[in-house]
Formats: sequence, C-alpha cells, structure tokens
Amino acid sequence: MPNKIYTARETAITFADSAQTPSYTITLSALANGAGRISAQADRGAGSTASWYRWRATIQQATAGTVGNTFEIYVSTSDGTNPDGNEGVADAALSAENKLKNMRLIGIVIADLTTTNTNITASGDCWIPTRYFSVVVWNRLGVALKTDTAVHSVKLTPIPDEVQ
Repeated sequence: MPNKIYTARETAITFADSAQTPSYTITLSALANGAGRISAQADRGAGSTASWYRWRATIQQATAGTVGNTFEIYVSTSDGTNPDGNEGVADAALSAENKLKNMRLIGIVIADLTTTNTNITASGDCWIPTRYFSVVVWNRLGVALKTDTAVHSVKLTPIPDEVQ
C-alpha cells in the first residue's frame, strides 16, 4: 500500500509591531513609500525544523493608493554571524534599497484597492532552510503604511511534510 504525504501545519511565526506581541518585532507602522525595514532575527534552534513555510502578509495604506503598486517581502538568512546584506539582526530601518540585492524575495503584496483602513492580504510559499533569518520588507505602494501598530504583519507558518 502506498504512503500518503500530508502537510503538517505548525504554529505560525509572527513578524509585526511590538504592540501585537509578535514572535519577532518589525516596525511597520507608518513605513514610508520607498523605504524598507528588517525584523529582529529569528532563531529556529539547533534541531531539525521545517524548511517550507506559508507566508501571509497583511497591510493597510495610510492614504488612497494605486492599484497594482507593491509591498515586497524578502528574507535575510544568516549563519549566526553574517546575515545576507549585512543589515544586522535587530528591528531597524533598511539602510539602502541596494541591500535587497543580497536577500531573497519570497513574496509580493499587490495593492488591489485604493481605500484606506482596509486590509490588503496576500500569501504564498517559500523555502527557508537556515537556522537564522530575518524578514525584510520594502514599500513600493506609492503611499506610506497606515500609522497603526495593530494591523500590519507577516506570518510564516511552517508546513513540513508528514509521511504516513
């Protein structure tokens, strides 16, 4: 009899403003257009962990935006000493857009409405095999994110395969 392979979803890792009590902090409230941010570095531990994740990002625009503009999500992996892009391991502003060149794009949230105070959410799958990583974002929406510490987040849910 053949085996079945299921997806064994695990607990999501949340990257968000500190007011949301996230797993790791990334300050997204009022993030300006043409600016980026890097999160505190996640440490998945020394043991075996999932490499595949389902990401889900939710944002809100501060003012009326343009349909089709984007909010980009990257990861900066690390060996524990040298993070991709050398942007550090703490919640901070990204020093330059060029730093994204040495990070890996994992997803894009595309503005699908122009209104404010309304969630724009997108999701996808990504592969993160390293023990240490940070979430990095870049705002290309044409407008700032809403000034609110309770609405913006990037969640990564581990989705390891389970063979039965």
